[in-house]
Amino acid sequence: MLTDKRAFMGCLAGCIATPSLRAMAAQSSPKELPKEVAGIRIPDTDLTRRATAFSRRFCPDFLFNHSMRTFLFGAAFAARQTVTFDAEAAFVAASLHDLGLLPTFATPENTFEVDGANAAESFMRSQGARASETNEVWSAVAMHALRRQFIARQHGEVLVVSSGAGADFAGPDRDDIDQARVDEIVAAFPRLQFKSRFLAMLTDHCRRKPDSQRSTWLEGFCHATVPQSPVPSIAGALARAPFAE
Repeated sequence: MLTDKRAFMGCLAGCIATPSLRAMAAQSSPKELPKEVAGIRIPDTDLTRRATAFSRRFCPDFLFNHSMRTFLFGAAFAARQTVTFDAEAAFVAASLHDLGLLPTFATPENTFEVDGANAAESFMRSQGARASETNEVWSAVAMHALRRQFIARQHGEVLVVSSGAGADFAGPDRDDIDQARVDEIVAAFPRLQFKSRFLAMLTDHCRRKPDSQRSTWLEGFCHATVPQSPVPSIAGALARAPFAE
């Protein structure tokens, strides 16, 4: 089912959304990114510049800066773990990893991670990216909130986005990056009240789609936000299985 849905989304992107996405991404970003922050080079390619412009166009300033810090923290973690990754694909995925929290890219039923992955996939196809790189970006966005035990088995781009987003959300492990480099990253891309503004964004997401985050890290938060939303019963689902025993 997921494969069929992704194929449909790809057709939709190619047949309908591609021209508009290409035009939006072609718009120049109002501010050039630094070449390097905290000893980490920010990839500078036509695709990364278009992804930056696309992210800036749709994301509020605090979310855009979070996306940039995600790449930087994730790249620092990957370097310490000696994990190799495609810097271009990882940067694009980090730039777009939270698009699914924005109503513009949300569907009624998907988790925000999958909505964001589908939006990133549509962006990549609109830019004529290679299928392999497009799949890397989709996976890195879709899996960025999974537990580390799962992430450890994925390719490097997934690890960069997942570890980077987690570090910016809850704080980096000081064994991975020292305070001076953390300060340099935050100075380059200020937090802009990230804690309160991101929490408000998650709250809005749960109110709009209270059932969409079942079996994810946000399930408990969404239920607390919308307590009247029914909670599926595992025991009930098992009991209703159509088998005579």
